[in-house]
Amino acid sequence: MKKDFLSYMLKNRTLLRQLILRDINGRYKGSMLGILWTAINPLMMLSVYTLVFSQVFKARWGGTTTGDETPITFALNLFAGLIVFNIFAECATKSPTLITSNPNFVKKIIFPIHTLGGMITGSACIHGAISAVILVMAKIIWDGKAPLTAALLPIVWLPLIIGCLGMTWILSWIGVIIKDTSQVINAAVSMLMFLSPIFYPTSMLPEKIRWIAAINPLVSSIEGTRSILIAGELPKIGGLITSIFVSLLWCQICFRILKKSQKTLADIL
Repeated sequence: MKKDFLSYMLKNRTLLRQLILRDINGRYKGSMLGILWTAINPLMMLSVYTLVFSQVFKARWGGTTTGDETPITFALNLFAGLIVFNIFAECATKSPTLITSNPNFVKKIIFPIHTLGGMITGSACIHGAISAVILVMAKIIWDGKAPLTAALLPIVWLPLIIGCLGMTWILSWIGVIIKDTSQVINAAVSMLMFLSPIFYPTSMLPEKIRWIAAINPLVSSIEGTRSILIAGELPKIGGLITSIFVSLLWCQICFRILKKSQKTLADIL
């Protein structure tokens, strides 16, 4: 009976948890503050964004200066978009070298290589979750309260997490076959940053290029994150269910491709 990726990851959950912890601890190995940097870095980012956009650019979200929109609102919306994008970017940029940098896992021992993709995705999501907590705290400090809808963040992020997991598998597979994959992905991620509604709401896009938002897989996660963390609005259930279904299908396809080609990858390496 063919195994699906969910049962596979659950079977290897202990190994996956150890890999994620090793990856997080390895980033700050030797530093004085250690894992505290996972909270310090996003806190510094939010402080800089707030200072720059509130004092320098005098920016308003949506390009208006009316209503209750303030430079602080701009900074919070910008930070919410960056949190989602950083999860995606971390998974995308690390994936192409994931297998090539660990050849022994494929060539010399029987190792569940899919857990390497889970390691990157899990680590990125933990950092994203910490950033989201800081965003909620900033919202409380500024508005005096946090929206109850913030508790729905794991559900809103579910398509993003599953989609990124599948992406790590397919890009790590391609990275073994095509050595230039890493350079291509780095360039693509940089372009996608400005094509995603991070520095602006989707509504500001001209009609002629609004189709870009329609095909951008990050748009729904970015807008959903802003809706529940900042606006206090419930996510669109229909769109969320569709996104989850599509991401599950995508992830299963990527899982099968990597699983089927594991022996071939060992020969290439």
